[in-house]
Amino acid sequence: MKDGQTRAAVIQWLIPAMVLIVVVIVMLFNFSAKSSQSAAEQVENSMMDVAEKYAAKINFELASMVSAGKPVGHLMEEYIASNKVLSADMAAVLRNNSKAYAVVYSDAAGNGLDQNASKMNLKNLSYYEEIFGETVSSDFSAADDKAAATEGEVRYLYVKTDEIGMDKKAIVAAIPLGTKTGSDKLLMYYPVENLRSLFKKSEFDADAFYVLIAPDGMIIENTDYNSEFLRGSNIWTTIKENGGYDDEVAKAVIRMKNKTAGSFSTMVNGEARQLVYAPVGINKWTLVAGVNQSYVDGLQERGWSNAKQMIYQLVVAIWVFLGLLVVINIIDKIKSSEKSKELGEKADTDLLTSLNNKLATERKIKEWMEGNPEDQGLMFVLDIDNFKKINDTLGHAFGDEVLRSLGHQIGSTFRATDVIGRTGGDEFTIFLKHLNEEALLEREAKKLCNFFKNFQAGEYVKYMATASIGAAVFPKDGKDFESLYKAADNALYIAKKRGKNQLAFYGEEEQDGAGI
Repeated sequence: MKDGQTRAAVIQWLIPAMVLIVVVIVMLFNFSAKSSQSAAEQVENSMMDVAEKYAAKINFELASMVSAGKPVGHLMEEYIASNKVLSADMAAVLRNNSKAYAVVYSDAAGNGLDQNASKMNLKNLSYYEEIFGETVSSDFSAADDKAAATEGEVRYLYVKTDEIGMDKKAIVAAIPLGTKTGSDKLLMYYPVENLRSLFKKSEFDADAFYVLIAPDGMIIENTDYNSEFLRGSNIWTTIKENGGYDDEVAKAVIRMKNKTAGSFSTMVNGEARQLVYAPVGINKWTLVAGVNQSYVDGLQERGWSNAKQMIYQLVVAIWVFLGLLVVINIIDKIKSSEKSKELGEKADTDLLTSLNNKLATERKIKEWMEGNPEDQGLMFVLDIDNFKKINDTLGHAFGDEVLRSLGHQIGSTFRATDVIGRTGGDEFTIFLKHLNEEALLEREAKKLCNFFKNFQAGEYVKYMATASIGAAVFPKDGKDFESLYKAADNALYIAKKRGKNQLAFYGEEEQDGAGI
């Protein structure tokens, strides 16, 4: 009887296993047919990651220079009228301690003063209108259209000739000051030749090149490799003249102008390359990496070879799987109860911040409200100020680091019994229990404000993030979760309307209150 039961159990699992094996074999053959394409896509994505990394380096290089220039520029603005020598000294200090090789302060009339205390008339510059004029060329503007190229924007311009007594091609960053005059600017000249030091040819084959181009294809700077693609001053012209400009290239040019990353293959004078491109994030400039096509083909072939080897290994693994299936099933049943408990705990946790996720936060607050309808509680709903700007300027990885640091630090600010959760992209909800005195409400609100005065994120680059906070009291402002959350969200809106970086209670007027 026992043997019969055993045979029945084996058959019970053997038939589904055989069906599974047949299905897997069919899938493997299908996988084999698609592996070549998949290998090509993986290689392309890997190369795009490298191009995007170096494009971000260029952006950071110029942004760092501008970040150093802004505070010095405002100091110069304070003293330019009364003490030009001191202002020139400030410019010299800025030049010596930044990536700029020249620093010039200019007023609205085009009267300039450089780091050597030399006066100049900037209206004589061929690119004066690009820096100071109302109309900005779409190739060199700080944004996609005239509406975005406002006075408050830092404008970047590629300058081929010096015209200020310096023998270097440069990227000029025009930093608007304007706190007093409304139109003064600080010009910082970055030598484009310095861009070469940002790249490592070991990322691709030894013969790969990098080139920074404008939307029309003009070469701003490139690494010193003897490539046919870089013989002229315009990469698109060079490709067209050698018959390599096809529909694929034309589509890539459009994608570059739309600030999209990608790649395409083409040939110039018998030199076949895959050009991988990524937007720099300044003007509509694009970084292009030119990788030998033979190197790319080799990577794809290795990827396909690995796939074939994997298929053979999977076929062997299937037969091993058949013999172990019954044993694995028994072990799985033993472990299933343990895993169910573990998954239940993970289901309540936000993986990035280790706080409660949205569903768990709402459930726990509702449970407390139902059990303590007469007790007083306090709900905070907060958003990180300018979080989109953090992602756009410092990168999504750093944005995640801000959220992660906030989640880890804010948990120790309140009691373990309170409910703290991440309920949106950069939205956090905090619910404090058993605050039955008004003094406690004010104390906890002040505690949260003080937290954001000292909050910093980032291991190497310290970033002081602020938040707009809305507060609502249970049950005065809402007797259930939905109404209380709506009240706190309304208060959050008031805090943002008042200028962000502050806390507002539900019912406050938009003009009341002060920042954190």
